[in-house]
Amino acid sequence: MKILITGATSGIAYDTALELAKRGHIIYLCCHHHEEKENIIAKIKPYNTNIFVYKVDVVNDDDLKILDTLEYDIIWSHAGIGLGGALLALKENTLEQNFKVNVFQNLKIITKAYNNMIKRNIAGKIFVTSSLAGYLTLEYLGSYTSSKIALSQICYTIHKELTLTNSNISLTLIEPGAYHTGFNQVMIDNKFKYSTDNNIFKEYQEEVTTKQHNLFNLIEKKNYHDLITAIIKEMEKEKPKFRIRKPLIQSIMTKLYLLIFR
Repeated sequence: MKILITGATSGIAYDTALELAKRGHIIYLCCHHHEEKENIIAKIKPYNTNIFVYKVDVVNDDDLKILDTLEYDIIWSHAGIGLGGALLALKENTLEQNFKVNVFQNLKIITKAYNNMIKRNIAGKIFVTSSLAGYLTLEYLGSYTSSKIALSQICYTIHKELTLTNSNISLTLIEPGAYHTGFNQVMIDNKFKYSTDNNIFKEYQEEVTTKQHNLFNLIEKKNYHDLITAIIKEMEKEKPKFRIRKPLIQSIMTKLYLLIFR
């Protein structure tokens, strides 16, 4: 199969791309910057020949035109950002930036992929990465988590619409829990970078940051092999299931959290 992946510079998407390539699939790997593109080309050159790297900034509509022209059987929209800060003291456009990348551009990518597959009359597969964090209430991270729950809701609705119309194109929602990729730590440490100066919420910066580091140190899974295995399994199925949630224990705990606190 031919598989296009956005946001695949490192971590889960990059390692999944390598494993898919080992299994004989052709990978169109998309990264944000030209420098990242060159670094990835250099990294994969010694041992891989069926990965093709493109510079695709998902907020650049000119870059997204590649989704209209390339032929792919599967697209995985994985690119996302995590900008934090107290919701009542966010710097201008911080919330908009999260929603621009995590929601609006994801919907644009899904739509472009769908239209590409319809035009080519194929039974294509669309995969989208959201997050279990979208279901949680985390101080000063609401800008990020609200964008992720919005994305999940969009995917739930599109799935129902595709089912209603008996479409041969499927959508699979990937909702990872906390894995140790470094993304959570960067988001936790940078959340006050996006807050306005001299607001009362900054008084609690150290307390909240320490608490969140302790929380993620406790719950983060150190490797994401289980998630990669689950994603590849569904990609290689003729009819993939709608939702992937890993790790299992975090999926269960999220359901309990919603029952108790919501």
